[in-house]
Amino acid sequence: MTLSEKDVEDIAKGILTERVETLKNEVRHCILLSGETSKISAPFSALLYCFSSIDLLGSLYTGKFDERSDTENAKLYMRDLMCYSDLSIALIQKIFRHKLVHTAEPKWFYKHDDDTYIWSCYSNNRTKHLECQVLDSRARANNFSISIWSLAEDIVNSVQKDNGYLNKLLKKEGDLFEKFSRVFDKISFL
Repeated sequence: MTLSEKDVEDIAKGILTERVETLKNEVRHCILLSGETSKISAPFSALLYCFSSIDLLGSLYTGKFDERSDTENAKLYMRDLMCYSDLSIALIQKIFRHKLVHTAEPKWFYKHDDDTYIWSCYSNNRTKHLECQVLDSRARANNFSISIWSLAEDIVNSVQKDNGYLNKLLKKEGDLFEKFSRVFDKISFL
């Protein structure tokens, strides 16, 4: 059955709206948000759902859906729509995403361009989100921080903001509509 353009628009709105709502709900369950006493009860589960959401959005955004392109799709999505720096993307993917997806727990130390990074994870601290802090300049040791709730908010905003993915898609900017349709056709039959 061939879908009309209106059908695809409705499907896109439904899929993207549902994904950001479930993301907020799932992450909220994994981190107990209560002001200053916020704590993380299941940080890896929350991060995994964030990364799977970014992978899905990256595939829809690039029009490519296969395991070989997941990392690059996610990188392009985070750079173009979440406005993350190349360093933040590299650290997020190498420290958290790859390790959580493939070995279940991130390494505490990660080498990148001759620098060593250790990581910190916060439930809800926007000021620490994606912060790189030099710990020892002689040893080239740095701390890379991530805020789980901030990551989830950035994903939600990348979809819902005025110049976000959903509006760009519905305005048919570039070839986003065709890319979405192509990937949707592939995932709808899995």
